[in-house]
Amino acid sequence: MQENRVKRLLREGKTVVGGWMCTADAMLTETVADCGPDFVVIDTEHSAQTMLTVQAHMMALKDTGATPVVRVVWNDFVRVKQVLDVGAQGIVCPWVNTVAEAEQAVSATRYPPHGIRGFGPRRAQRYGTDMKDYFEHANENIVVFCQVETQQALDNAAAIAQVDGVDALLIGPADLSVNLGIPLDWECETFLAALHLVRDAAAGAGKAFGVITVGADMARRWLGEGARVLIAGSDTGLLKTAAQTTIDEIRSAISAD
Repeated sequence: MQENRVKRLLREGKTVVGGWMCTADAMLTETVADCGPDFVVIDTEHSAQTMLTVQAHMMALKDTGATPVVRVVWNDFVRVKQVLDVGAQGIVCPWVNTVAEAEQAVSATRYPPHGIRGFGPRRAQRYGTDMKDYFEHANENIVVFCQVETQQALDNAAAIAQVDGVDALLIGPADLSVNLGIPLDWECETFLAALHLVRDAAAGAGKAFGVITVGADMARRWLGEGARVLIAGSDTGLLKTAAQTTIDEIRSAISAD
């Protein structure tokens, strides 16, 4: 089984940078992966993905240096099993509010006796070529990011971070701010206090904390706050930013003539 480079880097205390894919087009995933991220997340929670498109994304990432990760639609062991079987080496699990839910997410990524994952990783073990090797190393090689998105999750953050198999606590700024009653306000003291709580909870357990960001400026800010898992922005967001900048520059040049 191929080594999960992101899991190793986090264990070594390093910082990792990832891409975030919302579209179903695997060509965009391949394009982003060629830019050198440590990992790429395929979002199935808020995007129109199917298992066939997820598999196509995994295939697009095969010969790149990016670890393939999927944000599952829910903390459901069947959903987790499916994305791992087609080649994901990690999951982002949304809406993890309790220790039990964190344990459930980890258990879904582990084979018995350490979890409840059923064995059938056809693509992940190269259709039978690496069956024994995959089984022997998969449990230790899957990365698990748990999203902190509610006040309940904040209250339990320190305990969630202590769960064996949780590699990082990941903040989704939008949902967390909405659920704290400060929608999309990432500058207020309430949000910053929540971020610091998650950071300290992760650090206390020897784990990383991360933030889904929009562009380099926001990423630099959270890096300064101690984040070690940074999402550089989504494919659609990056495309729109580049397109808007280019069009605005051209219109400015036309106006100057």
